[in-house]
Amino acid sequence: MLKYLFYFSLVFMLSACSEQQILKTDSMKLLSSICKGADSQTLVIFDMDNVLTESQERAFQADLYEQIKNIVFDYKKVFKNLSPADQEKIKCEQWLIPVQLVDYCMPKLIKTIQSRGVKTLMLTSNPCGKLGSIESIEELCISRLEHFGIDFSKSWNISEQRLRDEENKSLGIFYKGGIFTMAAKPLALKSFLKQIPNCKFTKIIFIDDKKENLEKMLNFSKIRNLNYVGIEYSKVFTKKRPETDINAIKQNLKNLFQLSNL
Repeated sequence: MLKYLFYFSLVFMLSACSEQQILKTDSMKLLSSICKGADSQTLVIFDMDNVLTESQERAFQADLYEQIKNIVFDYKKVFKNLSPADQEKIKCEQWLIPVQLVDYCMPKLIKTIQSRGVKTLMLTSNPCGKLGSIESIEELCISRLEHFGIDFSKSWNISEQRLRDEENKSLGIFYKGGIFTMAAKPLALKSFLKQIPNCKFTKIIFIDDKKENLEKMLNFSKIRNLNYVGIEYSKVFTKKRPETDINAIKQNLKNLFQLSNL
């Protein structure tokens, strides 16, 4: 009972005051409650990695980062000494590892938001274009999301737009409802919004697993005088996981990338 009172109180406070804040949660119930306040002038933005999907390979799941950081450090040292061709091959192999949903209720939430005429967008810190045998990273990611029942393209009448800053430097691409960028997320979003002048938003709800990204978007929203709710979604760190053998993780990394000296 107290848990539900907490949800109700928090959602009430968010709706009653000027919304310029960030909160942290692993609760789909709370996330759904906040998104119920979205209307046609709200843009709901989802990060991809560790919010929508995560790797099926245990070594690349976020809750292990702290435990295996020394292994990852050794891996990066070996990786730097490889030839560019071998580096590209390894990057390609890593991209081809299957992914899974972080929370199996997320597709339903996104469909519910979209059914009310609220625009949704995916915004990810990832490259775009060809990589090794992968013809298009953005198409790979979008097709994976579609496999899980997530389709952000439903919110937009454009399928592809190149994104550039004020000096005409590339910021990535908007593709089938998703923004792929290696720049700061607010910069890429700003470029995208300039290309859809008929869409006027008064509020942003942004779900990301990194507080730094949420804080940058908060500053962006303040400059544009937008209401803002940033949600640091921590489900990848709290969901139930199998017991993990760290030595097996190290061996998996060696096998995946054929790094015999790791």
